[in-house]
Amino acid sequence: MKIRYGVLMLTAAASALAFAPSASAQAPEGVPSVTPDRLRNADAEPENWLMAYGNWSNWHYSGLDQITPDNVAGLRVVYMASIGGCARPQSGGVGTRCNEVAQPLVDHGIIYLNDNQGRVMAFDATSGDRAYPLWRFDPQVPVTSTDRGIALYGDWVIQSTGGPESGGGDNNARIIAIDRQSGESVWEVTAQEVVGPGNPNNADEIASHNFPGNEAVIETAEGKQLIIVGTTGNGIGYVGAYDANNGDLVWRTYTIPQPGEPNFGTWPGETWRTGAAHPWGAPASYDPETNLVFKGTGEPSPVYDPEYRPGDNLYSVATLALDAETGAIRWYFQEVPNDQWDYDSTSSRMLIPVTQNGTTTNVVANWARNGFFYELNAADGTFINAVAQVDNINWTAGIDPKTGKPVEYNPEPGILQNYGVAGPRRGRSEADAPAVCATWGGGTTGIWPGSYDPTTGITYNTRTTGCTYQTITRTTDEAFNPMAREGLGSVVRQVQVDTKFALIAIDTNAGVVANTFIRDQEIPSDRQAEIGALATAGGLVFTAGDDGRVSAHDSATLEELWHFSVGTGMKGGIMSFGVNGNQYIAKIVGGDNPGSSGIRSLIQPSAMLVVWGL
Repeated sequence: MKIRYGVLMLTAAASALAFAPSASAQAPEGVPSVTPDRLRNADAEPENWLMAYGNWSNWHYSGLDQITPDNVAGLRVVYMASIGGCARPQSGGVGTRCNEVAQPLVDHGIIYLNDNQGRVMAFDATSGDRAYPLWRFDPQVPVTSTDRGIALYGDWVIQSTGGPESGGGDNNARIIAIDRQSGESVWEVTAQEVVGPGNPNNADEIASHNFPGNEAVIETAEGKQLIIVGTTGNGIGYVGAYDANNGDLVWRTYTIPQPGEPNFGTWPGETWRTGAAHPWGAPASYDPETNLVFKGTGEPSPVYDPEYRPGDNLYSVATLALDAETGAIRWYFQEVPNDQWDYDSTSSRMLIPVTQNGTTTNVVANWARNGFFYELNAADGTFINAVAQVDNINWTAGIDPKTGKPVEYNPEPGILQNYGVAGPRRGRSEADAPAVCATWGGGTTGIWPGSYDPTTGITYNTRTTGCTYQTITRTTDEAFNPMAREGLGSVVRQVQVDTKFALIAIDTNAGVVANTFIRDQEIPSDRQAEIGALATAGGLVFTAGDDGRVSAHDSATLEELWHFSVGTGMKGGIMSFGVNGNQYIAKIVGGDNPGSSGIRSLIQPSAMLVVWGL
């Protein structure tokens, strides 16, 4: 083991393992490098899928149009490939659940993907009838992971490693560059913090941090090529930027203000030190015009015990606009001050043009977990509009049209907010717990993408309908544990009701819900729709449900035109790519969501790549 200039150099046996069948099975020569210009103009290559969410604006839209409402009924499985997953036990010998939450990337017919253990694979799909395995890279993540994706840059696959689902300490925040042709590690850095001045996290909290979300690779106005990542774990979260050429840290921005910084003091006492607000989810979006990076932040901790942390709890449940060169916060917008229901906001920030009253504004749009779709001015964060995704929201009576805050919001510092429905309260019995709607379980997070169709201005996403009852059974003060992720020792009982799958279309210009498609999956009291949506130039929207049903819908009406059951649960996005003039739809299948309700207990996990074509 050697450490040189901040780069951790490990032998293959100690760090990662690469497997390739033979020299003849290497990726074809002549595949062009993924340059910053290609990433900047990714929409000009609809046959390739170079970024997890399609482009720097996170549209998650395919410009391919071969598959249409007229011929989608002929869509069939053309090939499948096993990708691993579910191989390594958790601590204590507990078996690993499949939790496949990534989606493939494609460049000139070569598919790159990862499984839930962070193992990266490449397949040659140029034949159109088979995914031929080229190589497999294992970063040797020590426990079960929730690795949500990879990125492409130059001749490398960029991987930031996820870690334990429990947020425990395994010192596994790494960034790795993998050679796209050989599948071997080119460089690897340990990206974790160092205890010292300017770092609010202690050694145990640092050890718990990892990068479970999607990386983004951008080029700034000054020509810096950066890998943007966000953390999960304990302590305080951060957004980090690393040099895409060697992994060196460029900047790190914490998601909770520290003493002496603007907006410090929205947490009582020392509670800010364990407040979390981790930006773990969707890839950062990037606007070259303003040179701003946009990232959403997670819930405050303890998540269901708001009486422990009265105050706004900045910058939890917020959109952060960061200077791409320095990481400085240029503006922020908080959706739910003093969040009480786990309305974390780690979902995708889409950059879209919105035209209202004859004026077009560049907007940051977000399908929030709290049930609203937000539109903010991308330049300065000014609130523009909020659209209710569903019609049963009761946690607030509405959103203030001037501020974007819930209408009940009290700006007095350090208070416990009382919105339309009181969040979990100490001493309140389960019989007295109110139903809060929209349900947190199945509202959009960083696991799945919304989609934006630039030809119509319509955006699409999935969510679970219904409501949740929440009852505190143990307070934070009774069993405080700073290493107990999210709850910090507190415990809450939750019951979801009336849950169904929903695919929703919102007109971003008119600011209204255009259509909704709802389906009962016979999985009561649980999450239903953690896949998101893919709109295509062919006039279709593709999605899937946790019951294993993949479906295609008319983009104008949301009428279901085709479906196929893969027989296992699913999470993460669905995507499209082209090879030799043919369009394909691809999905990694194998979600977890174990449960005992309905058919859920009988659905077994898996880990497969499934590809459909005409």
